[in-house]
Amino acid sequence: MDKSDIIDNLNDLIQITEDSHDGYSRSAEDAKDPDIKALFTDLSAQRESMVRELQNLVRQQGGEPKDSGTILAGAHRFFVDLKSAVTGKDRDSIIKEVERGESEAIRRYENVLSKGLPADVSSVVSRLLDRFRSDRNRMASLKRA
Repeated sequence: MDKSDIIDNLNDLIQITEDSHDGYSRSAEDAKDPDIKALFTDLSAQRESMVRELQNLVRQQGGEPKDSGTILAGAHRFFVDLKSAVTGKDRDSIIKEVERGESEAIRRYENVLSKGLPADVSSVVSRLLDRFRSDRNRMASLKRA
């Protein structure tokens, strides 16, 4: 994989992670349940840090990092649905929407990892992917509780 492909793939991850950050931030503002509000605030802060880390990787590759999310397909729809769930549905519906969004991000991260990134980039992307997996598992445990 050449540097421009690496940069393009990292910028794709920046966009979905920024969508996640923005979605959690907006949903935290609308959440009525203090536990959900605190959870979304925490997830938003984590995603913001992840975006910065991905942007640094792009710079290290000699590229210009994206600085915003995307309104394309899956990620944007997820966060619109999440906002709707927060403002009008029950806790289980909210958790289900979060799981769905985390699964989309995981799919995108796994896709990028399957393309053969350099080891130093791959290790960072893998660690961030583990964060998404952990958060999805956290949602699953909340659903079972």
